[in-house]
Amino acid sequence: MDPQLLRGGFRIGFLVAVLALITLPFQPPDSAEFVVTVLALIMGALFAALVTLVMRWSTPAIPKSGDKPALSRYNTKIPTGENGRDAWKRSNEGSDTK
Repeated sequence: MDPQLLRGGFRIGFLVAVLALITLPFQPPDSAEFVVTVLALIMGALFAALVTLVMRWSTPAIPKSGDKPALSRYNTKIPTGENGRDAWKRSNEGSDTK
């Protein structure tokens, strides 16, 4: 899913929840406005949480530092280790494919 769309959805949910939280102390507890404000706070928080979950599920996992790539550059088998690349370069210096 588009990250910009998810970021916008999260901002909308967060804005609704914060604005409801700010106005909540100024509402009389036995009024209809208090109930509507509490419902707006719950819905804004749930919407932001849902968008966060969708974002986590839709993005690929970050590779660990020990993971190796599936293919090396140019898909070649160059010897590795101490002097591995230098020995390979010296052995192919006379070849016509540089």
